[in-house]
Amino acid sequence: MVFKGFILLFSSIYFTAAFAQDDYVLESDNSKTTEINKAIFNKPNPDYTSYFTTPTAYTLTKRDFRLASNDILFFKASYGLTNNTTISLNISAFSSLVGSIKQNIKRNENVSVSITASIGDLTSGLEDTTVLFTGGSGQATIGDHQNNVTIGTGIYYINSSVEMINEESEFFFHTINAGFQKQLSKNIYLMIDGLYFTNYNILTGGAGFKFVIKTKYSINAGLMPIFWNNIRSTRYDFTSGVIPFFSARMLIERKD
Repeated sequence: MVFKGFILLFSSIYFTAAFAQDDYVLESDNSKTTEINKAIFNKPNPDYTSYFTTPTAYTLTKRDFRLASNDILFFKASYGLTNNTTISLNISAFSSLVGSIKQNIKRNENVSVSITASIGDLTSGLEDTTVLFTGGSGQATIGDHQNNVTIGTGIYYINSSVEMINEESEFFFHTINAGFQKQLSKNIYLMIDGLYFTNYNILTGGAGFKFVIKTKYSINAGLMPIFWNNIRSTRYDFTSGVIPFFSARMLIERKD
């Protein structure tokens, strides 16, 4: 029961961090390629949609797919319904199943703003446990998909059939997030992001490097801190710490 409580807590933190991790390509009316999509070092970035755990404000181009796997435990598939609307499905090794929709509401050469709504069950494959997850967030990104800075906020609701945080089974998260990405060379990027849960004093995120492979793939490797103060996931306390973070991501472009 203790292990299950910790897994549910970690899953809820991860999915809160991951929601809004949607994808981005800027497009003109007549072409998928605009000046902002031209990479420095003459190589585009295939994973311009998020940092380690937090999102940018960008959405996928129409008909494009994005696939992502984080720490071999969490998986995400996204599809561009239109140039401004992306739908995503998140699953995990813990039987989570959560869907989201992201809408871009402002876009120009240097600034993009979007909102995201999500809903699902963090334990959809378990008969004796239900963890309803729902909420929304907003993001603003300054820059292009090579070098950018993002700030955002969100609010999420969890209703669980088991105790998760401070022996509570029903609670809200309010989050503030920020992310930074810098292209260091043709194939290497520096990424740093953070996510703070204001009402529970939880801080997580990631710091490390992205390695671009060919034109469709990227590998992200770094460290993910999880720090909390005075919260309990069950009747036992768990120690804060830092864990390795690894992800593999792929962009599938479907040109008209």
